[in-house]
Amino acid sequence: MIQTDDQMLLAQQCIGNLRRVLLEARRVHSRQDYARLAEPILLEIQAREQEILEYLSRDLEQLVTT
Repeated sequence: MIQTDDQMLLAQQCIGNLRRVLLEARRVHSRQDYARLAEPILLEIQAREQEILEYLSRDLEQLVTT
């Protein structure tokens, strides 16, 4: 769970790195190999993006409830 702005920025950097890995993998692997390789990485990207959204919307939720 992301607790600070620095952690959020680090998560964004990690997502960027994972996307670069996928772009490179698409160039060098067959479609079948890429699909097997990409699935867990895409799930990781999705999870990290969800954490970022939750972190960024946390204050919004508090404002709405008060």
